[in-house]
Amino acid sequence: MSPMKKIDHCRSCSGNSQNNHLSLRILLRTFFSGVFLLLVTGGEALAGEGSAGSGMSLVAAIGLAVASAAVISVIFHRFRQPALLAYIIAGLILQRIMASSSNDSIATMNEVSHLGLVFLLFIIGIEMDLRGIMKLGKGPAAAVLLQAPIAAALILGIQYVAGLSGFSIPGLGSQDSAWFYYAVVVALSSTAVVVKLLGDKFDLNSQAGKITILTLIAQDVWAVLALSYVTVGNSGGDTGQGNPFLMIGGIVAAVAGIILGARFVLSPVLAWLARTPDLLSLVTLGWCFLCAEAVSKTGLSAEMGALLAGLTIGRLPVRVEVLSRVASLRDFFMALFFVSMGIALPAPSFIIIREAVILVMIVLFARILLFTPTMLAAKQGTVVSIASSINLAQISEFSLLLIPAGIMHGALTIHDMSVISYAMMLSVLFSTYAIRYNYDIALLFERLPVPARLKKYTGKGRMSTDAVQENAEIVFLGHHLASDALASKISAEAPELKEKILVIDFYLQNHDRIREAGLNVVYGDISNLEVLRHFGVEKAKVVVCTINDSFLRGTSNQELLDMVKTINPKARVITTAGSRQAVEEFTINGAWACISPEMESASSYLAEIKRALKA
Repeated sequence: MSPMKKIDHCRSCSGNSQNNHLSLRILLRTFFSGVFLLLVTGGEALAGEGSAGSGMSLVAAIGLAVASAAVISVIFHRFRQPALLAYIIAGLILQRIMASSSNDSIATMNEVSHLGLVFLLFIIGIEMDLRGIMKLGKGPAAAVLLQAPIAAALILGIQYVAGLSGFSIPGLGSQDSAWFYYAVVVALSSTAVVVKLLGDKFDLNSQAGKITILTLIAQDVWAVLALSYVTVGNSGGDTGQGNPFLMIGGIVAAVAGIILGARFVLSPVLAWLARTPDLLSLVTLGWCFLCAEAVSKTGLSAEMGALLAGLTIGRLPVRVEVLSRVASLRDFFMALFFVSMGIALPAPSFIIIREAVILVMIVLFARILLFTPTMLAAKQGTVVSIASSINLAQISEFSLLLIPAGIMHGALTIHDMSVISYAMMLSVLFSTYAIRYNYDIALLFERLPVPARLKKYTGKGRMSTDAVQENAEIVFLGHHLASDALASKISAEAPELKEKILVIDFYLQNHDRIREAGLNVVYGDISNLEVLRHFGVEKAKVVVCTINDSFLRGTSNQELLDMVKTINPKARVITTAGSRQAVEEFTINGAWACISPEMESASSYLAEIKRALKA
């Protein structure tokens, strides 16, 4: 190593050491400041505890929840742990702080949770696109639409058979009146959690991500039907809910009023306010609470009204503008929701935790053993099918809407509420890690030997092309506009290279176009080291990324260069950069070459400018 390089290396080490010490100091300051803030805020909020009926105000409850979530999230972020886990841990800590507070304080936090869930479902409704399900094709669309009812029917069947045999299954309820509730809990996944985790991973636009989101949309429709059935079907005179037929009429009238109001009133008003974004946001939030209140009057939950309000706005031309304004609230209200959930969790016991763990395992097996085969039959490939199932392996927030209805009608007990609540929390904790490593897990399953007669169901012939993987000398990481132009150039000037090229890309809509250009393509996430290893990058001679960092999601050219060099130090890596300085840095860091489209095109622009002046 030359003296100058040694100096640079020492400076780099010194800089890294200083950064680590600075990070540690910030972490410690945040921790102790946060502890002080929590103690002071908690003490002030609970100061009126001594008087009867006293408790914290709504502002204090929200402030305490947000402050605790912020402190714990910073600590968890330092150790690269999921934010959702931090929210729940913050709630559990606050539960200990509030252990001696009045019931009014707990009720206030429950109202905070209720408010958070209303906003979450409103935003989810705006993001829904029911028409997107049919764009998948008949096979995948059928699998997506029928996932929830198939899972619920199977769980009900298992419970019924067990009941006839004289025993109950731990984790699925001990009395027959609770069977339907547990079946719905197993069948539905959490839209808010999955959207948050896939969004953080930049995996919403992959084929697995799209199938996951569309399945969640279909589940939400079934969830509304299930909640309506529970509310209306059990609303006899002994429950105090009145005539069920009047209730059904009220629900139909409310839904019809929301749809007509959105079309003939809300749509013109929003179009008129299109150039006033602040009023646009205010009106849509007002519409959310108006619909929530209208639906709650019919006997359904306010959350269902918020979901319907979001669905009606999602069909309007101003949808994108509204979503951009209110989507930033998602993380805030998600934090409120999960912190409040952690606070509201009942005292655990060994039996409750055991049954909750069993229920989570049942949910996981229901996804893997039921949803994966249907997606394989729809020819979505092993990786997509298993990754989609893993994404859905948690319990939905709709379960928290079913529990009060079940307890009110006598179908669920406090024990059932505890089991389902802890199972939801545990499933969320599991998903924060499972979704992070979903492709790694899916690739492990794909490597398992599959009988030849089953390959047509696994989709391996379409998704893998094992022979190409073994012989690929050139690997393209991703496919974008520059790759299209390069493919055309190869076809015209070096067609013999086509058989040596393998493209790894997770946008399946690009695959047909890539094959038409004569290149071999496989599905895979290029930001995942195991994906690169699985598709033979460790044997490739040349690895090319033609995509600028601006269009890469979840990775960068530098990270791709580092991963390729880790598994294949001899590979000649060609990267893409946006500036002369970046080109020099990539070359120093080991890239064989670095192309800057902006720099390459600059000479062409200058030549044309000179030619135009001479004309």
